[in-house]
Amino acid sequence: MRCPYCVTEISDQALVCPQCTRELYLFKPLLAKIEQLEQAIGEQAKSAVADAEARIAALEAQMAALKPLTEGGMQVELVEKTEPAASAADADGGSEADSRAQGYAMGLLQTFLPSFLLLVAAHGVLLFVYDLKPLYLRIATILIPVPFGVLLAIYYRGRFWKSVGVAFVTAVLAVWAMLFVTATIDKVPVLPQDAREFREVMEYIVSIGLAYTTGVMLGEFLPAFREKGSKPHRVFLLVARAVTPDEEGTLGIEKAAKKIDKMIKAATPAATGAASVYAGIKVFLGSMG
Repeated sequence: MRCPYCVTEISDQALVCPQCTRELYLFKPLLAKIEQLEQAIGEQAKSAVADAEARIAALEAQMAALKPLTEGGMQVELVEKTEPAASAADADGGSEADSRAQGYAMGLLQTFLPSFLLLVAAHGVLLFVYDLKPLYLRIATILIPVPFGVLLAIYYRGRFWKSVGVAFVTAVLAVWAMLFVTATIDKVPVLPQDAREFREVMEYIVSIGLAYTTGVMLGEFLPAFREKGSKPHRVFLLVARAVTPDEEGTLGIEKAAKKIDKMIKAATPAATGAASVYAGIKVFLGSMG
């Protein structure tokens, strides 16, 4: 062994180093223990290596035995594995549809709730705070819903009729809230008492609902003018094919159908906007005449 002080080779039975004359009786048990541990670790390493080699050999033998069966059984195994994948795809599709529905519901809340509050606030401020003529309220009820309808249609396209339905429901709620505010301040009944009041309430509802509809149509149709090469609706294509002669193929038919489609898309929001304005100021135009 070596002396732990001067690293000189000395006898294993020596208790004092003949070179540096240091006592070794305290270090000899520790050195012996270290040597035993080194031998044990070496034996365990050899055993682990032998065990790993045996397992690798067994796995190689199993793979060699299964190799002839993989060609015939691969197709069956793939079929069995595709069924859970298909069910997982269906589950993902369902969850995606649910998330889209939740997103649309949140979009309705984020657009119609602020517009509802603005309509009620405009009614209270214009009529009771500033004591303005009802004509200004009519104009406000036309202008306020349009941008909110545009925003809803831009971010959630393809849900026109659902958006219009919610728009008219919002219009009914907004008018009812206006009636409640008027009844609370003026101490009058909430519901209309005669045909004139009922007609005025209906005109407010129709005006607000058509204003929302105008905004939704603008949001739905404006992006279509920016898209190049968009296909026309099948109804417009059939009408164009029936009235337009075609001599050089389908190019002329598609061009005519696109023109008709764009004309209707451009005219429809204008028509609903005009109807909303008419419903809003009809009473005042009649009184001026």
